[in-house]
Formats: sequence, structure tokens, C-alpha cells
Amino acid sequence: MRRVVVTGLGVISPIGIGAKTFWENLVAGKCGIRRIESFDPSGFPSQLAGEVPAYKIGDYVPKSYRKATKVMARDIELAVVAADDAFKDSGLKSRAYTDQPNITPGRFGCNIGAGLISTDLNELTSADAHGARGEQTGFAEVGPRGDESAHAAVAAEISANMLACHVTIIHELKGPSNTITCAEASSHLAIGEAFRTIQRGDADLAICGGRSRR
Repeated sequence: MRRVVVTGLGVISPIGIGAKTFWENLVAGKCGIRRIESFDPSGFPSQLAGEVPAYKIGDYVPKSYRKATKVMARDIELAVVAADDAFKDSGLKSRAYTDQPNITPGRFGCNIGAGLISTDLNELTSADAHGARGEQTGFAEVGPRGDESAHAAVAAEISANMLACHVTIIHELKGPSNTITCAEASSHLAIGEAFRTIQRGDADLAICGGRSRR
């Protein structure tokens, strides 16, 4: 049986972006729970949440890939940022950073636990408004209604496998890729799947992990 080790960590959380910053703030006892800032929560009984600090997704992808960030739901962005941090922490150089990567793409896998993709507030707001007025709204109405409903790319944003898709495309990983969808257990199962993939010899490296509910 092959021995499997962890070579790099990537974190994006309410108390910091990057494993180093996260750990420093955790040890310092910093709290990431505060009043919601991404939207006006005044109409809700609870107005507190743990929000990730502001970031620009363009800073975490190659310039050639920045156009594709327009079809990234926030969950996908978080996966891309965490993957970038893990690569840099490990010292591995993928196609995202150099024309001469020190990895073998065909032997590098990806397993991400995604569960359900949370839809951004501005994606289906109009569709929800139609529903509140008693009107039926679905993907069939996207074309006729245009901007008044969900935009045409929304299906590509909320598919659970899109986290792994973007990460593997950005870093040009061509080994075994899988998306684990099993609620809160998804992340742990993804790590276990990556472990077994390497252990049985189907890959030499794998990036893995997932997200907690937000």
C-alpha cells in the first residue's frame, strides 16, 4: 500500500484568506462572526454571519482565465481561491503559474466535496419576485424573459461539479476527478477518495477538500 501525505493546505474563511492568515487569527482568538455586510439584513431576525473577507477572484487565476470568472458562482470562487492557496503552500507549480510545471497533469487528480451550490442573491432575485406574485418561473422562461429572470449561464454556475471543473482547468489537472455530494460529509469523503486514489496508484497527487455551509 502506498503511503499518502499532505503537502499543502488552502483555506478561505471568515477569519482569513490563506492557511497562514487563518491559523494566526485562530490562535489570536479572532472572531469572524459579525453583522452581515453583503446585503441589508435588517428585515431578518438574525443579522449575524461569518462572511469571508473581501477578495478579487481575478487575483487568484491566470490572466488568460479571468474571462471565465464571469460564470463562477461564489462557491466556485471559494474553491478556486482555496486551491490556489494549497498549491502555493505545497510549492507545486501547475500550468496556472508557469509554462514549465513540475507536475505530471495526467497523474494529478481532484476531489471536491460540494453538496448543493448556493445561488448568489443577484442571480435568481427576479425569478423569485415572479414567484412571489404567483407567476411560475423556470429555466424554460429564461430565453423569453431575458434579464427579468435567471440568465442563461446560471445552470453552469450552480452545478455541483463546476468547482472541480474550474480548478482542474485552471491548473491543467488531467488525473481522476470526482465531485462528492453528500451534505455535510462531502468534504471528508472527498479527502478520503483522494487518499484512496493515490494509495491504489491511480494518481500521484490530488487536490481535495470542500466547503462548509455558508
